[in-house]
Amino acid sequence: MSSEPTEQPVPDAYFRQLCEHMGVTLISTDRELTIRTWNAAATRMFGAAAERMVGTPIGSVVPQESREIAERMLRRSIHTAHTFQFEFQHRDEAGRNRELVGTIAPVISDSGENLGASLCIRDITRRIRLQQQLADSRKMASLGAVAGAISHHFNNILGGVITSVDFAMDSDNAAVTAKVLKSTSRALQRASGLVRGLLAFSQGEPQAADLSDFTEIINDLADEIEKTVEGRKIEFVLTMPKLPVMCVERMRVRTVLHNIAQNAIEAMPDGGTLTIDVALDDEKIVTRIRDTGVGLDEAAKSRIFEPFWSTKGELTPLSDSAEGTGLGLAIAHGLVQTIGGTIEVTSERGKGATFVVTLPRPPAQ
Repeated sequence: MSSEPTEQPVPDAYFRQLCEHMGVTLISTDRELTIRTWNAAATRMFGAAAERMVGTPIGSVVPQESREIAERMLRRSIHTAHTFQFEFQHRDEAGRNRELVGTIAPVISDSGENLGASLCIRDITRRIRLQQQLADSRKMASLGAVAGAISHHFNNILGGVITSVDFAMDSDNAAVTAKVLKSTSRALQRASGLVRGLLAFSQGEPQAADLSDFTEIINDLADEIEKTVEGRKIEFVLTMPKLPVMCVERMRVRTVLHNIAQNAIEAMPDGGTLTIDVALDDEKIVTRIRDTGVGLDEAAKSRIFEPFWSTKGELTPLSDSAEGTGLGLAIAHGLVQTIGGTIEVTSERGKGATFVVTLPRPPAQ
């Protein structure tokens, strides 16, 4: 008759050696946040032996600027038995800044008593640097694309101006000269519009605040949208509760919402539904603009606020409007940041898109 093998208990010495020689820093504390254990990886990371650190407050491990939040998380972990994570910087023995991430977990006895907390720390400096390098390379690629797009548009404008002026110089006809001056004026206005759009994208247009009630701005925008979608098989739905009077910067807020709504309309060439929902809480005004259009894939979402970029990945045709230069959403993004708000987009290819504009709620009037 065979019998099941009996599991042998793992000796305490095994666990001590396991913790001592782990490949990551492992520190434990008692309920008063005094260090009780300090493994070899902790010695290598912080340059201090266990004999020196055991019995000292855990706060001495964390820099002053992160100490309060670390101690608060440790106490919460001990009292709630929850796990937390936080990141902080540490200067190593060579004086180099290291990016560290710490995972805090409770230490619980077999009887369920909370004995203290453990702090497992990993060095993520290399990962952070690789992420920064990737972000920098993407930024440079984006900058190159923007520079190329600017050159493209200005070359079109200047090329037309030069051709027209050369033609007028070879003609003694006053009517031709007048026509050339008009076309040159229009071209220069387009160039000026491009510059204004880029300025709005980068830092917001410097102008005096023109305050208006937010409800009035939404109602005016709704009237404009209804006229724009007339005859285009697009249903427009506005959902807005009765709001208190809230004075916001009229031109900037209206431009942000108008540009997003215009983008939504253009995303529905075969018709669909455009919905604007407004919600309010104690701190912010949230406006959701949804369409049932072509939607965006992940690559498009990552570039949707880049100036001069279109969902087709090509330069848009030159026109007098911001939308016609691929600046509409870029301008909206730049302006909303100057107001202290945010824009977020969620979308799937073929399932439309939702832009969420969050603005700080102004003080009550």
